[in-house]
This record gives sequence, structure tokens and C-alpha cells, in this order.
Amino acid sequence: MNKYTVLWFDDKFEEYDVDIDTAFQKGIQLVGYTNAEDGLIELKNNYADYDAVIVDGLFYNDPNQKGDPIATAFGEVANVLRDLKSKGIVIPWFIYSGQPGFIKDEMTLIEVLKDRDFADGKVYDKNNIADFEKLCNDLIFEANNIDSTLIKNKYQRVFDVCTEKYIGENAKRDLLNLLLNIDNSSTENQFNTLRKIVEDVFIAFNKFQLLPNEFITPSVAINESSKFLSGKNHKGELFTEKGYQHQEQTHLPEQISAMLWNILNITQNGSHRSTIDQHVKMLNTSYLIQSVLYQLLDVVVWFKIHIDSNPKLENWTKIENKAQTTISNIKKGEVINLNTYKGFAFLKPEDGTDNVFIPPHIVTNSHLKETDVIRCEIEEYADNRTNELKKRVKKLIE
Repeated sequence: MNKYTVLWFDDKFEEYDVDIDTAFQKGIQLVGYTNAEDGLIELKNNYADYDAVIVDGLFYNDPNQKGDPIATAFGEVANVLRDLKSKGIVIPWFIYSGQPGFIKDEMTLIEVLKDRDFADGKVYDKNNIADFEKLCNDLIFEANNIDSTLIKNKYQRVFDVCTEKYIGENAKRDLLNLLLNIDNSSTENQFNTLRKIVEDVFIAFNKFQLLPNEFITPSVAINESSKFLSGKNHKGELFTEKGYQHQEQTHLPEQISAMLWNILNITQNGSHRSTIDQHVKMLNTSYLIQSVLYQLLDVVVWFKIHIDSNPKLENWTKIENKAQTTISNIKKGEVINLNTYKGFAFLKPEDGTDNVFIPPHIVTNSHLKETDVIRCEIEEYADNRTNELKKRVKKLIE
């Protein structure tokens, strides 16, 4: 069954258990927001996650609004969807309302509906049980005709890895853009994008304690990370990178190591890139970028299999002695703001310091729930997209 993720704007979406279950049975994951402000932040930042949008006729403008919802929030959502479309980002959207009269009563909404491309401007009626099933069927039909949804379904195993639990959601948008333009012979910036995704994979290795911190802080050391993870050179000798040797049990499989070497050899910045660029310009084809991209897809799919196999953690030997021993940053606190859709949460330290991000893989593997009290080690890391220093929970301490 194909999977669809749909953003739903409705001030009472949590009350529609039957609709949520009906959608789930059809492979549709509904992500609800009661107000335009929060929902539009999500849509603008993560539009690549969504295959369609459902909009109520009346809902709140912002999270602080109380009383009766008003129609202007509908217009805000419509305007953002129209703006995304002008940039080539097409997301089908549907109106699901319990107030059939709201269209003729609101002139601004009449103008909005004149612009609609999907479902002929029809309003699906919350008071008609059969209408939601029809909405789901129409949504799937329209989504299946959108290139981005076709790509996500075709490469579903790849996009299953592009979550915060594994290599992160930034990789999802990058891979989607690459796959949407796979036949485009203009490869400007595409090699850089591929290298960024490799960095995301290396950062995920570190997140799962399969790559030492020194390889990703203050920035990702791509060549050293690749050698360390591969483990051995062509003579069968262990690499020593940044003072570490990777023990054999968790070395990359030979074929994954070879593909990773080839990806980096093509995408890395350096003098050899001039010959790559000349090659692409001379042939005027997209075949080279396609070959590298498909190898990367295999690496991404393998990464999830590897992580799910529960590999041995911190399987390395430190060769050089450190001048100083870093004191672990241990904090105790309460689990708060658990996001059930994306899987992450936050730690509220009992010492009153700032809340700390808890990655999805720790939430999942430790079965964390809201209000749980935990003791954990905090680490500082550099966001490879912004170079901003951030903190996160590294591991729980019994």
C-alpha cells in the first residue's frame, strides 16, 4: 500500500477519530493543526513531507485565539499554497467543512475557490458520512498524479530513512529535488547536494555512536569519516584517523564502502572537480549524476538495515592519549513536548537550564513517554547545515 502524509487544518481535528481511522486504513497519515500560524510554519518548512492538504472552512488564526474560529485563517492557508505553486511546488488541497453555507457567505472564499485546481472546488461535507471516504479517494487520485508523491512512493524505502530517527529530514527535501530533476542535464549544485546528504549519513553514524564526535565537530570530516567507517586500506591494514581505529565487527560492507568511495570521489570539492565539470559539459547528459545518485540511494537503504540490526556501539580504539579528559555533561529531568508524529521530545532539566532536544531514536528505543524522569548525558554538536552549535541528549544513563 502506498503511503500519504496529509496536513489537516481544523480547530477540532482531534475529535474526528472515525475519520482519522478511515484515512489510516487507506494509507493516509493525518497531521492536524488547530490554527493557521503553527500549521503554515510546518508547511513552509517541511512541504516535501506532505502529499496533500485538507482545510476546514473555519479554524483559528493563531494558537492563542479563543472563541469562535473565523474564515480569514482559510485564506491564509490558500495564499501560501498558491505561493508554493508559483514556485513549482504543487500540493493538492481539499475543503472539509461542517458548514456548507460558508462559501456563499464569505466573498473572499469565493475568490479563493475560483483559483482551485483540484476536486473542482467541491466542499466535502462533515455531516455526510460518505463524503470523507470520497475525500480520501479523491485525495489519493490527485496525489498520485503529482510528481513528488509518485517519487516518494517509488522510492519509499529511501524516504523511510529520511526521518529524524535515521539520517534526518533535511535529506528528504534534497533527495526529492534530485529525483525530480534526475533527467536534467544541468548538474549545477547537484554534486554539492549529494555531498551534503553523505554528511547527513555521517552525522547519523555519530548520533548512533558508530562514529566518534571528533569526525563531525566542528564540521564533518568527510574523507576521514569514510576511511574510518570502511576500516581498512587496500593492504588490509586498519586506518588510523583522528587517533582512532575502527574495529572490524562494524566495518562497512565491501560494496557499500566501494560505493561511498566512488560517491565522494565524484562529489568532493577539489582540483579534480574541474575534470568532472568538463566531462558533464562535454557530454551534456545527466548519466554521471544519476549513477552517483543511485549508488547513494543504496547506501541510504543499507544504513537503515544496519541501524536496525543493533550494531555494536563505540566499536573503536583510541590510539593517542588525550591531554585532558572531558567531563560528561550529565543532567536529570522530565520528558516534555513529545511529538508523536516525528518522534522527538525535549528534556526539561531539573536544574532550570534550557530544554534539550531528545532525538527520535532515543525516544523510540527507550520507550520514553511524557513526564518520564530520566538521567542522561548531554552532548554539543554542530548543525552541518548551519554550523550552529546545538545540544542534544546523547544517551540515557541508568
